[in-house]
Amino acid sequence: MTLIELGDTEAAAEPAAAPVDLRRLGRLALAVLTSVGLASMTASTPPAPSLVRPLWTTALQPSDTVATDSRTVYLNRSSPSGPARVFAYDLGTGRLRWSTPTGDAYGIRTVPGVVLVTTGPSAPSSPGPRTIALDAETGTRLWQATGATSPSAAGDRVLLAENDQSGAITGLRLVGSRNGHPVWRRSITPAEEWTTVTEGGRPTAVVTVTGTGDATVYGYDDGAVRRRSRIPWNGVYSATLFAAGAQLVVVRTASAQTVATVYRAADLRVLWRSDELIGYVTSCGPLICTAGVRGVTGRDPATGRPIWRRDDMRFVWDLGHDRLLLSAAANLDSPTTVLADAATGRTIGRRVAGQKAFVAGPAGSLTLLRATGKPDDRTAVNRLDLADGRQTPLGTVDRLAEQDCQGASGYLLCPRGNTLTVTAVG
Repeated sequence: MTLIELGDTEAAAEPAAAPVDLRRLGRLALAVLTSVGLASMTASTPPAPSLVRPLWTTALQPSDTVATDSRTVYLNRSSPSGPARVFAYDLGTGRLRWSTPTGDAYGIRTVPGVVLVTTGPSAPSSPGPRTIALDAETGTRLWQATGATSPSAAGDRVLLAENDQSGAITGLRLVGSRNGHPVWRRSITPAEEWTTVTEGGRPTAVVTVTGTGDATVYGYDDGAVRRRSRIPWNGVYSATLFAAGAQLVVVRTASAQTVATVYRAADLRVLWRSDELIGYVTSCGPLICTAGVRGVTGRDPATGRPIWRRDDMRFVWDLGHDRLLLSAAANLDSPTTVLADAATGRTIGRRVAGQKAFVAGPAGSLTLLRATGKPDDRTAVNRLDLADGRQTPLGTVDRLAEQDCQGASGYLLCPRGNTLTVTAVG
C-alpha cells in the first residue's frame, strides 16, 4: 500500500482558518494516485521484444558456398570422403528439402527456378570449369555444360564462358536456363576479360578484351560481332573493365596512378577520360563516380561532366535504388558514413555511423550490422530505410561474422565458427 502525504498532520489538527473544499481535495488525491499508478505501470512494462530471432544452424566449412532465394538456402558442401553435394534447406525452418551430388564445386547461384553450380574440371586434362543446372524445387539435374556462368544471367537464359587450361576465355555460349539448349555459340580469340552490358534491366551486349587490348562487342541475343577495336590495355600493373549502363568503363593502373577511360559500348568510341588522380571508379546509379583523395565526384556517364562533388568523402558504395553510401574512410564504421542520393550526392537522413557491414533487406531497405563490443560482444541489427534514411534498431544476437553475412528479405545468413546461422529479421 502506498502512503500519500497530503500535509503536516499536527497542523491539520488545529482549527482551519478557512473552510476545506473536500471535493477539490478528493480530486487532488485522485490525481496523485493516478500519476503514481501510471509511473508504476511504466516501470513494470517489459521492453519491446527483439525483432531479431535466430532460427536454425547447420555445419559450414570454409570451402563451402551458399546461395539463397526467397524460400530456400542452397549450400554447396564439400566432403573429404566423397563428392561434394548441394543441400537445399527451407529458409524459415531449416528443414532439408533435397540434396544432390555435384562434384568439386566452388560457386553456386540462382536464377528463377534453377540453381547453377560451377564446378572445377572433371579431370586434370579437362579445360576450364563446368556448370551444372539443378531444379530449385527437387534438385533434379537439368543439364550440364562446359563453361562458367555470367553474373548477368537473367530470365530464362544463361550466358556461359568457356576457358582453356590457362584460364583464357575461348568461347561464349547462350543457353536456356532450364533445358540447356544452345541459343548460340561462338569461338573467340582467347580473351583476358569479359563483361555483359545491360540496358533497361536486360543484357544487350557482351564485350571481351584480349591481353593485347583487342576488344570485341557481341550481340547478347545472337552472338553476332557488332564491333572490333584496339583499346589501351597492356603495359600496366592491372587493367579491368565493367559496364555502366550503355557505357564500358576501362580502368588501368600504372604505378600510383589510376586512369579510367569510358567508351560507348555499342561501337567502342571513346567518350571521356578521367582528368584527375583517382583511387577507383564505380557505377553510381545513373552516374559514374570517381573517388580518391580529392573527394567523390558523380559524373555524367556520356560526357564525364561533374554533376556533383563531395570533397568531404573519399569512398563510395553503390546500393542500387539510386542510393549510395559515402564515407571519408575505407571502413563503414567511420563516423563520417552517410546515405546519399545517387543523382545529387545529397545526404539523406542522419549519419550511418559505427556499422561493420550491410546486406540486402526487404524491398527499399538495407540491413546494417555492427559489433556492440565488450562486455556482451554481440551483433546489433538495424534497418536503414533507403527512401528517407530513417534507422530502426531491430535487436541484437550473439556475435556474427558481420562482414561475411548474406541478406534475404526478412533473413540474415551468417557464418559463426563452423556453422551457418539463419536469423529472422523484423
